[in-house]
Amino acid sequence: MPPEKHVFRAGDAPSGGELRQQGGKTVFRAGGAKAEKRGRKPAAPAASAAPRQEAPAQQEVPKRQEAPSRPVKLRRNAAAPAPAAPAGEKAGGTAPKAAPAASTGEKTGGAAPKTAPRPAPAAPKAAASWSRRRRGSRTPLIVLGSLLALLVVCLAGWALDVPARLEGLTLPGGSSSSATVKEGQDWPAMVGDRLVSEKPEKVVSLSPMITEALLSLPGHEALCAVTEYCDARSTGLATVGTPLLPRTEDIIALAPDYVLCQTPLAGPVQTELEEAGVEVIQMDTPADLAALREFYGQLGALLGGNETGRALGYGVIDRLESTLAAYDAALPEKASALLLPDLSGLAATADTAEWTLLGQVFRHPLPDAADWLAGAECLTDEDAGNDLDQIRAADPDVLLVADTVSPEDLSAALGDLRAVQNGAVVYVDIRLTETLSPRLVFAIADAAALAYPEFAPAS
Repeated sequence: MPPEKHVFRAGDAPSGGELRQQGGKTVFRAGGAKAEKRGRKPAAPAASAAPRQEAPAQQEVPKRQEAPSRPVKLRRNAAAPAPAAPAGEKAGGTAPKAAPAASTGEKTGGAAPKTAPRPAPAAPKAAASWSRRRRGSRTPLIVLGSLLALLVVCLAGWALDVPARLEGLTLPGGSSSSATVKEGQDWPAMVGDRLVSEKPEKVVSLSPMITEALLSLPGHEALCAVTEYCDARSTGLATVGTPLLPRTEDIIALAPDYVLCQTPLAGPVQTELEEAGVEVIQMDTPADLAALREFYGQLGALLGGNETGRALGYGVIDRLESTLAAYDAALPEKASALLLPDLSGLAATADTAEWTLLGQVFRHPLPDAADWLAGAECLTDEDAGNDLDQIRAADPDVLLVADTVSPEDLSAALGDLRAVQNGAVVYVDIRLTETLSPRLVFAIADAAALAYPEFAPAS
């Protein structure tokens, strides 16, 4: 037997009629005026118990009629085209087909169409649209969060990348970062390409020029080892080989904070030191007085801090420069001079670092000569009778000769020069000229006294 079907006719109200069995269906027949118009018969007394059995269905009728009000509200929020029910109520126009039929039936009294409950399923569609709208509203937040995360990563990379951020910035009195090394504080200090956070306890020098500068500055007690070519003043310190062939095992055993060099270290040497936790600082070789001043300033900063140490380093070269400037300003005409490291035919030319300081007081007799007078081949020539004709032809007023050359050997080789005959020869530690040491000023003063006897600069 097929299940019973309950049929309600639009416009019928439970309070105005009764339920009746008809053809396997439970039919609600309205009473009152509407029933009389349809010509319906009054309900049979036998079916009087039916309303009590179907009471739940009678209570659902108002809910089914009110159900469309919720989807209509959702469709209005979802911006569905032309929300019909509210517009029809306000404007008095005809409601569209999608309007709830039960409400219309109450007004017109017509039969309820079979599709009257259609607005009820609209709720999931409106809800789906609302869900899509919520997902869409979250999309900008997700994108914004991704951009913020990317920005944090970039800022972290930028913060760690300290050497890339220091390049091209300026430090008081030199070239470094004013953002990292500020005027008025000693640490950190910029030395070469490294940022030194505090005063080192131990330093190894692999450069005679660096050794000379460190020994001229306060705090040089930190220097614990040097090369075999460094100044005699450092003979009490340990030696660790040469600038090109340092003994890494000896350096690592000393456990220094920094190793300073001018010539780049070989790859395996650099790697071995860094793996042992020893930092290497490479410094540029100065080519003039301005670069020499910065060179001393940076080494002063290493030993004494960015402000205090730099001022001490600058002061050493400032005093040297003022002395040389006094000569330069007072001399109407400069005497000629040559610097001889030995008797092999070599002589410093005007474009060499050794002539940087001498050129402030003397003129070069061969201004067009370049890269040492006799060329580098004389360094390996074992012939004692090397050609000295260029030096004889130059015949300078003053000779500055390495103190490793004896006066007898000089007279035998170049006794026909005016400087030798007049006694205008100054013997100098050639390492002072190689390292542009400020101590070279004493040898320059001695040579100036011979070349300019009438000129006596203030001590």
